[in-house]
Parts: sequence; structure tokens; C-alpha cells
Amino acid sequence: MLSSESPYDRTILLESDTIEYYIADVGGAWGIFREGMQIATRRDAAEAISFANFFADRETLMTLQDVRVIADACLKRTLTAMRYAA
Repeated sequence: MLSSESPYDRTILLESDTIEYYIADVGGAWGIFREGMQIATRRDAAEAISFANFFADRETLMTLQDVRVIADACLKRTLTAMRYAA
């Protein structure tokens, strides 16, 4: 390699897509999805968030890709209601 380019630069460019964990209401429970595929269901909103965050955090240690956890509007409303109740 004649340039100052590192072989790791190519890996970062190839793996620049973001991995998404998505939490959504699935009718009486919360579904946790990774890249569109459902991987778990939890009845409690806090457990669903904890589950998704655990796996997202774990995945950041195993890949160079960005990882994020996002939620649907229903979960956001539920969290707002929980804050007012507290």
C-alpha cells in the first residue's frame, strides 16, 4: 500500500450503515425488532427498553457500525404518561 490509507478505513466505509433496534406496540405487548425482524416481546415498556438497550450496547462492542434504539409514537406516549404518574 503506497498511500497513507489504513486497511481499517475501508472496513469503516463498508460498515457505515446504522443498525437499528426498534420498539413498537404489537397489541398488548412491546415488540423488539432488529433491522425489521422481531427478536423479542415484552409486556412491560421498561423491560422492552432495557432488552433493546442491552443488545444494542452489546452489539457496539462487536461491530464498527453505529447502533441505535428507536421507538414508535405509542411507546413515547406511554413513557410520557409514566413520567406524569411518577
